[in-house]
Amino acid sequence: MLGAAALTALTTVTAPSASAAVAPPGGSSWDHTWSGDGVKVYVKEHGDVISVCDTSANGHSAWVLVMDISVDKTAYELKATGGKGTCASHTASEGGRYNLAENHRIALNFEGRGLQGSYYVSFVNDH
Repeated sequence: MLGAAALTALTTVTAPSASAAVAPPGGSSWDHTWSGDGVKVYVKEHGDVISVCDTSANGHSAWVLVMDISVDKTAYELKATGGKGTCASHTASEGGRYNLAENHRIALNFEGRGLQGSYYVSFVNDH
């Protein structure tokens, strides 16, 4: 019975509260964060970490399109497909298209309402 009590206590400690903000795993030191209806995007320039989180139970996945506008090239699209509270991420350590060029302007087109209007932001990848 002691094992069951310990498991219950552990579950209670690690379970998120209903009011907890949606955030991707891997820390909280983000260089940029942007929000829109049903979506939140996080960027950590060092390591080219891009994360998208679904923040609304609206039946639509949150997504972000990552583009290198310095060379007019789409890098990749990323979707959080598990519903509200889920996130998806890519990092430079995955190589190839996920390793964004230094000192290039990176644009993000993101949305979380089922193609009902998207948001557009950009930053210079200089870290």
